[in-house]
Amino acid sequence: MKEEILLNHLRQNPFVLAPMAGITDRPFRSFMRELGCGVVVTELVSATGLKYSSDKTRKLMEFESAQHPVGVQLFGENFEHLAYAASEVEQMGADFVDLNFGCPVPKVVNKGAGSACLKDLVRLRDTIRAAKSGISIPLTIKVRTGWDHESRNTHQVTQIAYDEGVTWVAIHGRTRAAAYTGLADWEYIREVKAGSKVPVIGNGDIHSADMARRRLGESGCDAVMIGRGCLKNPRIFSEARGLD
Repeated sequence: MKEEILLNHLRQNPFVLAPMAGITDRPFRSFMRELGCGVVVTELVSATGLKYSSDKTRKLMEFESAQHPVGVQLFGENFEHLAYAASEVEQMGADFVDLNFGCPVPKVVNKGAGSACLKDLVRLRDTIRAAKSGISIPLTIKVRTGWDHESRNTHQVTQIAYDEGVTWVAIHGRTRAAAYTGLADWEYIREVKAGSKVPVIGNGDIHSADMARRRLGESGCDAVMIGRGCLKNPRIFSEARGLD
């Protein structure tokens, strides 16, 4: 899928299903599409697992035609494996590759992947380049606001994303140190969006359709990403769009 076509899908329906490990599998994504969500992304997929032909890993990538546009979210610390995995995603017919720079889980971070890249923006840039090297479909990224509050650096991340031809940046409004505690910082997301040259998707603590619409308007973001909110209310997407 061409970048402009993907972005047009985002404009038509700016309520995106957030990737959630152990939750956004193939049946769940199809269910959410039926209930009105826009773009969908798979749960986290290991680039190294793909490189070594893990059947379990490949199963995470499966999708149905009704899910388009659909992206596959990759993570990994090995550039060769990331380039291979991104190419595999394109060959299987997915519409875009999404790189995870937000996962706070120690087994991911300790390998230098996920949100660990937020401590080393040169490595983050090189990870983007590795994944883009073998694909022609769009590449997107998902990040947190920084490693911790003192080192929030999403302004720099969005500039790197723009320079490297990334299609959009999804921002979860917490640092890695915060994990899932406290409240997502939507004021910070708004500030980043205001200075960003690349489209921004805001994410964090959207638990109702009214909040989804409010966050979209107040932040100026191009879209909002809804995760745990759809577990409590599966109709949140259609309600946000005014279809219910």
